[in-house]
Amino acid sequence: MTTVRRVLIQPCPLRLKRALHWGKGQSLAQPVHVLVGVELADGARGVAEAPPRPGIYGETVESISAIIGQELAPRLVGQVVQERADLARLQAQMTTIRNNHTARGALDLALHSALARSRGISLAHLIGATRPGIRVSSIVSSGEREAVLQEAREAVAAGVRVLKVKVGRAFARDLATLRELRDTVGDAVTLYADVNECFSAENVRARLDALAALDVLWCEEPLPVTQLQERAALRADSPLPLIADDSAFSLAELERELAQDSFDILNIKTARNGFSEAMAMEAAALARGKGVMVGSQAGSMIGCLHALLFGAREGVAYPVEGSFFLRIEDHYEGLLPIRDGAVQLAQVERALKQVEDDLLRRFN
Repeated sequence: MTTVRRVLIQPCPLRLKRALHWGKGQSLAQPVHVLVGVELADGARGVAEAPPRPGIYGETVESISAIIGQELAPRLVGQVVQERADLARLQAQMTTIRNNHTARGALDLALHSALARSRGISLAHLIGATRPGIRVSSIVSSGEREAVLQEAREAVAAGVRVLKVKVGRAFARDLATLRELRDTVGDAVTLYADVNECFSAENVRARLDALAALDVLWCEEPLPVTQLQERAALRADSPLPLIADDSAFSLAELERELAQDSFDILNIKTARNGFSEAMAMEAAALARGKGVMVGSQAGSMIGCLHALLFGAREGVAYPVEGSFFLRIEDHYEGLLPIRDGAVQLAQVERALKQVEDDLLRRFN
């Protein structure tokens, strides 16, 4: 039996090759993430990242560092960490601190990593990740035509075969770009759309019809989250399967969405849910016949690896947004090759060991 000895935090600046644009004017250019380390009494350590997204969760580098140092770490230090059930219990305790999604998520991820090392097993084994191949998707910004097409070409050249394209800010422009993008990448590449709540009840059906005509397979959050009844009605009559993301940040929110039958596919983000809540959300969605995919919070390599690892669980039948590391300068170049749209679980495990060791050295 071992316990949590201490929690470590350290800001970590990242350099993007180009900014990411989405929604109603949101963008990400020079992110600073927070590395979160956990050390157990037996010396085992784990690490994860908390990505501050003020426009999504209201978190900043300063707020993440403060809430972990002042509220969450004191609740964890001295707690028993022996089985995965202990981690689920600790995560439930952390939810008494409301919001602070990625701060709590990073702690849960780091605790899983530390427990796996303490027990001498792989993190994949601990979380039940067994599928040998993991389909990968890539996020493509909204924006001007040539920038969007260039992002897509680079992702496909890197081996990605599923593209999640941000649309909605200027739909006529976005639709024309999507039409050209379909011609550019061909039928071998799957396209789906992320609207980030930018459509309205008045225009949503016509716009979904237009997307479906371009062989766009799924659509993420077309309507504002606050329009619950409208979203449920749309799902019952939508030409495209709908993906829940912003409407289901947590298990409690997911239960609301399931009660209203407002979506077809759940996008789980390990960066905001950790593994513990992600597993509970996966189980709840599957029990109601919903599909599951794994999303990204614009993660660096460690965040992508955690997402990909969760995507190797048998319940995840849709692609994993695990390629954002391709957008980061000098970031483990060549460490995780994508072949014909997928990565192999064995490669993910090897890369995770190297990245964890590298990041843990920063706390020494």
